[in-house]
Amino acid sequence: MSKVSTATCKQALAQAWTLTFDADLATLAGKWKRISKRGKKGEAIERVFFHDTLPLQALVVEKDDAIVETIIRGFAPFDAPEESASEAEMKMAERASSNAGFEFLEKYPLFRPCDFLFQMCTEEEAARDGHTWYLLFPTTDFGRGEAQYDEQLDYLIASHLPEGDGEVCEGTFCSALSVSACEAALRSSGFIASSEWTATSKRASADGDD
Repeated sequence: MSKVSTATCKQALAQAWTLTFDADLATLAGKWKRISKRGKKGEAIERVFFHDTLPLQALVVEKDDAIVETIIRGFAPFDAPEESASEAEMKMAERASSNAGFEFLEKYPLFRPCDFLFQMCTEEEAARDGHTWYLLFPTTDFGRGEAQYDEQLDYLIASHLPEGDGEVCEGTFCSALSVSACEAALRSSGFIASSEWTATSKRASADGDD
């Protein structure tokens, strides 16, 4: 079996591109740079890529000399830790914060529900406020790292929310459903309760090109 290389990963990313974008932006499907690699033989080996021109990141997972998972995800401002962001992450965050970046991230479904944690209001809070509400918290490192963020989120995840739900202020969403029905809908879509989640991120630095 041939060795998995950066070139092999880029081929996998080109195939995954059509699942995300259909025929859109086809000329950009191969424009990736590898940022990091972690893991060793006998374990899962993970390579992270950043796109050359778009606010996109990707994770390619290798196991037993074969690619077993390829994830293309948007890169949002919260993906660059304020105090520890690398130069590459800062550049990506600037790209994501631009008007063009905002429109791009809003247009395509680049985040999964499992990239976000939720916290429901209580029945008492819903009765007091006259409606059900919940908080959403983004994660980093493909759903494995914590993010500190208090800006708008709906443009990243609106297509996965219960119908009619909307962001009433940064990270806080209102729903016409009951508390229990709303929680069930969020869980069914793939959102994760914050009380049931533990950070497992082990961010790696860049190394060679294989």
